[in-house]
Amino acid sequence: MSTLPSYDIFFTGPSDDPRHNCVMIGFLDDTARRPFYLAFETPEIPTSETVTTVYRDNRRLVASFEWSAKNYMGMATIAGRKTPMVNLVLPGTSSSARKFMTTDGRAFEWRKAATFPSGFRYDLHSGPNIASIATFSRFSQPQITDVGPSYACLNCRFDDELLLIEASLALCLNRWIDQRC
Repeated sequence: MSTLPSYDIFFTGPSDDPRHNCVMIGFLDDTARRPFYLAFETPEIPTSETVTTVYRDNRRLVASFEWSAKNYMGMATIAGRKTPMVNLVLPGTSSSARKFMTTDGRAFEWRKAATFPSGFRYDLHSGPNIASIATFSRFSQPQITDVGPSYACLNCRFDDELLLIEASLALCLNRWIDQRC
């Protein structure tokens, strides 16, 4: 029986803003230590158009969020496919869950934990009665980690790099919504 990989992706950057200067960095597994890097940037431009650009590795574009009137969800472009951003935060199986569909048609949902001492915790599930396959936890204070000072950690228990990217995009929107509500 094979065991699922478990690895940590750390959230670094000067602030806890999921849309801007959020950098996710870590290694995809404990044995091969494949590096993973994802950066979210939303420059402040004095117009009504705001775009969050998501880069991978050496600034390779993987996605973008086009915000309407600066702070309203507009369109997302993921792997060249356009979709309304709201499709990444659809109603889930409970009031604390938001569902998203991957580009290959699989359904997942982020469930916000009701109580967690350091603020927000989200668990990623692939079905209503299935154990979580990833957990995002925000630290109460920045922690020194393998990649430097970090304010949160995403512990993953799956081996699917595309899912990690798409789940990270949906997590960004979940965190952004919850920080403003």
